[in-house]
Amino acid sequence: MRAIEAGAFSGYGGLRQTELPKPQPAKDRVLVRVTTAGVTPLDHTILSGGHPRAKAPLVLGNEGAGVIEDAGESGLAVGSRVMFTGPYGVSETGAWQDWCW
Repeated sequence: MRAIEAGAFSGYGGLRQTELPKPQPAKDRVLVRVTTAGVTPLDHTILSGGHPRAKAPLVLGNEGAGVIEDAGESGLAVGSRVMFTGPYGVSETGAWQDWCW
């Protein structure tokens, strides 16, 4: 899958498009095909090297929206449109990719 990854925290010039494996569905996660990924002040802070827990390389994007592809055991319906926010882009792979869990 396509992803935008920060190889180093040197501003927006350190971003690159890369190929990563598609996340595999898990019973405790919802797999979302990302249709929209936000760019927030947190992303700028991380790219500038200002977040102490962020480690490169990292896919940023702590906000996104998309369509549920695999609902796991969540009780949500496959095909539902959702939006999400969380620790994505800091301690987990973020929304700047084709799929997110």
